[in-house]
Amino acid sequence: MSHPAVPGAHLQNMDPDPHRGEEVDFQSPGERAEAEKPRTRTVRWIGLAGGLLLAVLVYTLMPQDVPHAARLTAATAVLMGVWWMTEALPLPATALVPLVVFPTLGTDVKFDAVGASYGNNVIFLFMGGFLLALAMQRWNLHRRIALLTVKVIGTKPTQMIAGFMVATGFLSMWVSNTATAVMMLPIGVSVLLLVTKIGSGADAAQGTSAAPTPEEIDPQDDEVKEEIVKSNFGTALMLGIAYAASIGSLGTIIGTPPNTLMAGYLSDAHDITIGFGQWMLVGVPLAVVLLALCWVLLTKVLFKPEITEIPGGKELINDELSKLGPMSPGEKRVLAIFVLAALSWVFVPVLFADPMISDAGIAMAVGLLLFLCPAGAAPGVRLLDWDSAVKLPWGVLLLFGGGLALSAQFSTSGLTEWIGERAQGLGGLPVVLLVLIMAGGILLLTELTSNTATAATFLPVAGGVAMGIGVDPMLLAIPVALAATCAFMLPVATPPNAIAFGSGYVTIGQMIKGGIGLNLIALVLITATTMTLGVWVFNLAF
Repeated sequence: MSHPAVPGAHLQNMDPDPHRGEEVDFQSPGERAEAEKPRTRTVRWIGLAGGLLLAVLVYTLMPQDVPHAARLTAATAVLMGVWWMTEALPLPATALVPLVVFPTLGTDVKFDAVGASYGNNVIFLFMGGFLLALAMQRWNLHRRIALLTVKVIGTKPTQMIAGFMVATGFLSMWVSNTATAVMMLPIGVSVLLLVTKIGSGADAAQGTSAAPTPEEIDPQDDEVKEEIVKSNFGTALMLGIAYAASIGSLGTIIGTPPNTLMAGYLSDAHDITIGFGQWMLVGVPLAVVLLALCWVLLTKVLFKPEITEIPGGKELINDELSKLGPMSPGEKRVLAIFVLAALSWVFVPVLFADPMISDAGIAMAVGLLLFLCPAGAAPGVRLLDWDSAVKLPWGVLLLFGGGLALSAQFSTSGLTEWIGERAQGLGGLPVVLLVLIMAGGILLLTELTSNTATAATFLPVAGGVAMGIGVDPMLLAIPVALAATCAFMLPVATPPNAIAFGSGYVTIGQMIKGGIGLNLIALVLITATTMTLGVWVFNLAF
């Protein structure tokens, strides 16, 4: 007869000190953390002190007839801007500053009022988009879409580059550009190893050794990396994937944080609602044209591929597709929900004059549906579970909240009006020139700073200038949001650039070479898009 186990019974025969005679590490994770690099630590301390000093100077030097609330908001904006740009604190941590400063030092500002910005509807729209993206990643739907796109467009070198760019651009409209780049670059590297195989095969043909297969080539080998870096095809493919990840995200409101921030700012500060489908009428044409010109720049001007065929390229794509197998029930159901979400975002506002559900409501409905819908796999498995959902970029959502809280104070404190009054002298300039200047300034700045932080800092400034010169705030908000995403020159500018550079297959010189030309193209296209499609779709007056 067995007796029920008592608590601790399983410990009776255990050595009370199993590590006797061994050195045991009792350090906490914090104690094991690596020290910051001296240069990083110096920059952060300078940012911390410099931000505080500049904030005090701004508050002190602004005219005393400006209300305390407006001066406090200006000082806080400078503080947050410096901290964001120097990363003196983690970006999401800096986004919490409004929750402390405005209720504590402001006049009649309640914590609940500031906190409401962190629950703005565009944050839930972005969250729903990310839940959909996580479900696509969980069932490998994004990978299948990418491989099928490359297969359809073709496997000749220039076709292959176009295929990778189109697939990356389309996915980044719905999936974060970072996740898209992380997925696409390894597939691109597999193609580049075929090129390396060709080079090795030439040597092998003259000697006795056989050319290695791609599986036998170490992608981290220094000689392999050096050969790929010297290859125009390799450079164009790696840069094409990185650039397409940023370009494609321009197409939708949820594609890139600056777009989402712009929608939230315009809604809160100016009572302007941007529909999901409305924005696609502006963003998608811009993304398509910029993507096409990027492909031309990389493959026809700067890095013309030196090969005309990729032996084994078609087989490689087919092999990758065969590894995925037939579409699983879960994959099919996620695809159905993805199509339903996209159609709802586009057509609900068109079919109903006063729809009962907003874009954010659709996003949340899609998220719930993913948690509810069985995957058709093992019993109890859903299309999305919480272990996958916790991978949401919570820090980005906090960053949205901080940017929107700051923007709200620009309006309520009177700072926007004060900026507008000071900007009235710009009213004599052509609006197209102001759009060009605004876009150009943001393009330069976003090469060195977070695109989200840049947009959060300058959207309310752009709104104030627009009010001062008597034009629709959207005319200057649109170029700020679009330009903040178009960072192509430096690895630090955006995660896809950093991922491509970190792979070792692209040099910083090659990235700058491609980025300068693409930035100039983006500047012209952003200005033209704002003044044509933007004016037409949103009926802007100027």
